[in-house]
Amino acid sequence: MSLKTLFRQTLIYGGSTILIRFANWGLTPYYSQLILNKSALGTYAILMADVALLNIIYMIGMETSYFRFAKDNNPDKVFQTTQTTVFLNSLFLSVILALLASPICSLLHIEGKEVYIYLIVGTLFLENICNIPFAKLRLNGRPIHFSMIKMFNIFLNIALNIIFISMYYKQGRPLLGLDSSDPVLLIFIANIVPWFLTACYFSKQIIQGLSSIDKALFARIFKYSIPLIFVGLAGMINEVIDRTMLDELLNGTVSENRSQVAIYNVNFKLAIIMVLAIQAFRMGAEPYFFNQAKEKNSKLSYAVIMDFFIIACCMILVVTNLNRELVCLVNESSYKEGLIILPILLLAKLFLGVYYNASIWFKLTDNTSKGAIITILGAFITIGLNYILIPKIGYLGSAYATLGCYSFMAFVGILWGQKHYPIPYHFTYNILWIIVSVVYSTVVFSIFQGSIFKLILMSILFLTVGAFFTWKRWNYARTILAE
Repeated sequence: MSLKTLFRQTLIYGGSTILIRFANWGLTPYYSQLILNKSALGTYAILMADVALLNIIYMIGMETSYFRFAKDNNPDKVFQTTQTTVFLNSLFLSVILALLASPICSLLHIEGKEVYIYLIVGTLFLENICNIPFAKLRLNGRPIHFSMIKMFNIFLNIALNIIFISMYYKQGRPLLGLDSSDPVLLIFIANIVPWFLTACYFSKQIIQGLSSIDKALFARIFKYSIPLIFVGLAGMINEVIDRTMLDELLNGTVSENRSQVAIYNVNFKLAIIMVLAIQAFRMGAEPYFFNQAKEKNSKLSYAVIMDFFIIACCMILVVTNLNRELVCLVNESSYKEGLIILPILLLAKLFLGVYYNASIWFKLTDNTSKGAIITILGAFITIGLNYILIPKIGYLGSAYATLGCYSFMAFVGILWGQKHYPIPYHFTYNILWIIVSVVYSTVVFSIFQGSIFKLILMSILFLTVGAFFTWKRWNYARTILAE
């Protein structure tokens, strides 16, 4: 796969991901406008944080393992082994969690809402048994097919959310005999239907993938994936544990704390543009990195990819920071108080993207245990800083904890990687881009705050300069990779 092919597939993944995630992100302001009960939105945010953690345990690192082993082994055997493992693990976990629904509800202070748990574990089962078939599409270089299925899934979810909230919740009409006055219940029903249909679409592959496991291959795959489970869990803790800790460490009532969680969560999602850039990059880059590993100039190409990635993220950081007040208009006005966290989170997500880019070294060298160590240390930093800062400065402390964690992971990941799989990154060039972007956005916003027109002009100026340097870097990349 050439560098041009990587960019083409990243654009396809990126375009569809942006469309999908923006559409999905639109539900957040939709909720904030129509579901004015912040406590309900806070409860939903906490439950979805728990779902994100459970997804890691359901998947047990098999997606990355599939990419890693399919290139050196019979792809069909690797598919069958990973698919069967994920299916059995997901079924086991869903049954156990469903049986424990009542104590789980008590633990989460949502007594009597066992139906939430049933819908969540059903969705988790359906989603995860589809993940290996999705990975197969990516490995086989079929980004359009991949994107079309993903878009169907998310747009159906959005349509059902709008129908259920607008026609049933707002009008008080019962849905299938269920209590439509509970918006969280309606959202979970809207979540499970698309994944049921997606599982039906992949049913032939899912069934064909269920077979007797190749024990020798499974042993190798599972040894490789065990550290990835810890990487995934620690990484997701870094991403979502702040909601739960806010709920526990703030000094208000349960309802007041969950209202603060809702404000934090709504503004946290304003950093979606940076998240989209990272996700689009990962979609295209992960198969590319594995396929390119044995090529002559592979390390040079990895370094150049980091350059382009940082330039793109810096442009996103500047434009979003300068136009933060315009961006926040999509939300109900009472959520605006949390806008202070946006610049911090954008920089944090940029560092997370740098870490993801650099982390390829431990996947290529089968040193996933070292990746686990980095991410677990990051999780300790996240938990420690949240524990210290939340009682003092509330959700602003969670934003700083996120920045502290991801900047630590990026620097340690790169430095440690240079010892095991040295890549000639252009450190001075990349660091200057980040510093200039942060300083520019901070100074310009402080000078022109309140003048949307001037801020837009300054955004266009930075984008123009960024486009020029991107062109210069492209010419440089073509030169060094041709040598």
